[in-house]
Formats: sequence, C-alpha cells, structure tokens
Amino acid sequence: MRLRILSLLLGAALLVGGEDPFEAPPELQTFARQHTIGQMGVSAKVSALLKAFFAPPEEGGLGIVYDNAYTRTPLEAWRDRKANCLTLTALYVAACRSIGLEARYGESLRVSRWRRVGTTVRYERHVVAVVPTGTIGQELVADFLPEVRRDSQLIASLEPKRVVALFHSNRAVELLAEGKPDEALHYAHHSIEVDPGLGVGWNILGVVQRAKDQDKEAEVSFRKALEVDPRDGAPCGNMENLMRAQGRDEEARRFRERGLEIRKRDPFFNAFLAEEALADEQWSEAEKRIKQAIKLLPREPEFYLIQARVSLAQGQTKDAIKALEKARKWSLPEAQSRYDSKLALLRSLKPV
Repeated sequence: MRLRILSLLLGAALLVGGEDPFEAPPELQTFARQHTIGQMGVSAKVSALLKAFFAPPEEGGLGIVYDNAYTRTPLEAWRDRKANCLTLTALYVAACRSIGLEARYGESLRVSRWRRVGTTVRYERHVVAVVPTGTIGQELVADFLPEVRRDSQLIASLEPKRVVALFHSNRAVELLAEGKPDEALHYAHHSIEVDPGLGVGWNILGVVQRAKDQDKEAEVSFRKALEVDPRDGAPCGNMENLMRAQGRDEEARRFRERGLEIRKRDPFFNAFLAEEALADEQWSEAEKRIKQAIKLLPREPEFYLIQARVSLAQGQTKDAIKALEKARKWSLPEAQSRYDSKLALLRSLKPV
C-alpha cells in the first residue's frame, strides 16, 4: 500500500477558464457596510464584521460553519454558508477591502495538523487575515474563530499569489480523493504556474503524477519541492516511498533520515505520531512523542488532551487529570467548559 504525504493550507485571483475563482459576491460590500456602520475605528469594524460572518441568519449574519471537505470559492461560500479557513479568509479580506480597510493574508505558524485520510497523510496549515490598526506595529488577526486576537499568533505574511496557488493545490488534493486524477493534475499544474516557488504545489503535483503512474515526472516534482523548500518533510516521505517502490533502498533510507530530521522539530507531527502510536497501543512511544510535542510547543491545549488520553489508556487517572488541567489552563476561555466536564468525570473516578 502506497502512503502519500500531502500538504494543504486550509485557510487571490487567477483566471481559469475565463473566470476568477476568488471573485467576491456582489452582495458582499452591502453586507459589510450594514454590519460596520456606526462602528468607530478599525478594531471595532474588524470585530463587528467578523462576528457577522458567524452570527445566525435570523440575526442578520451569514451563519458560516466550518467545512473542510471542499475548498470553495467565495461565491460558493456565500451560497452554501460553509467554508474552510482559506475560503473564509479570502471572503473576509474582500469584505474588509470593500469598505476601505486594509487586509492581507497570513499563515498562523502555531496552528497546523497532521492527519491520516485512507492511505494519505495530510499536513494541514492555517491561513488568517491580518488588518493593520493604523498604529505602527499593531495588527489585528482574524481567523476562523469568531473573535479578534492581538499578538496571540505567530504570523508569516502570504502573498496573494501564494494563496491563489494554495487554492488550486487544495482542489487538486480534493479531486484526487474523489477519484478524478486528470482533473487533479490540471489544478496541480495551475498551482505551480501561479507560484513556481511553492514547495507544497510541487509536492502535490508529484503525488498526483504518481497516482497516474507517472513516476519519472513525480520524482522530478518531489525533487523540485525539496529544492524550493528544504524544510518541508512531506516530499522526503514521498521520495522515500517512490525509491522503495523502485528498489532504490539506499536512496530511500537517505530520504527517510532527512525527513525524520526535519519533522522531529515539528510539534504537530510529533503529536500525530503520538496518536498513531496510541491507536496501535504502543504506550511508551505515544508518551515519548507527545512529551516531545509539548516540549516544542508547551502552550498547545490539544497536546495535553492527547497526553491525558495516553495516561488514561494506561490506567493513570491522576496523570490524566494533571494533563487536562494544563489543557484547560492554555485553552481559550470559551473552550474551558469542554475541559471542565472531562475533569469532573475523571475526578469522580478513583485515582490510580
């Protein structure tokens, strides 16, 4: 069984077939004005607009809900009231600009996730909107949560061209999962045409090419991905798999070592490995991996939740309670009730 490693940004315009996939809905400017009228200052406008995206329709909002199954265009998101973070950010940036607010794209470097989908391991990252307040050095970050936070995320700027390329690479992944490799190849090529310096795009192109048994072309794409982004471990894993399939074991070993060296510094990859080990009942490996994730990123509540699960699996209730208490400590206020109920349940059990 072949394991493919993909990178996605879940998170602007390119002409494809004569249409702009990130065209803003014509009603968007009116909606943005209605929900920010009377608001004074950038902060108030940004907050009101973001809340309106999530407010239910009966309250005049869009009532958008998170849906990561498909990367929609802003027009589709407006119609369906569903979006992943890339689509929502594109819609939000357009809304801000329609009422004269500056807005740019950014990637939240402390929010990502590795997960297995069938024979594919996906690396999903998070795109946000960043709006300058007008005061030097002060910016507001708007992400998929219905809130605005200052200085709570480490943000890397994303050029619009890169966001467009990521949109197309996302669609390539989704079409491949739907069993449409020819269409996936079309979108993968569009991604690198828009931004040839995007390692994610080259890696996904290689994955699609392998699905079409174009192994020679795939190797070229994976090597290009590593050339433009040597810090991405995903192409290493894909090269390892390709080399092993061709009996090139020594080359496969080198790519494996390179990939492990890159990913061992990724807290989210260590958390993913912890969950994989937990599912396989490899308790010591799960414990080692989640401790490494916490060491790398000690304020991520989801890591402590995994640590609690590892402790519970070994019958260590007291340790699970301690882990959940830390998860609650570092969680956002509105999420703390989630941990309160779990803690109440565990405290009702006899500690081990």
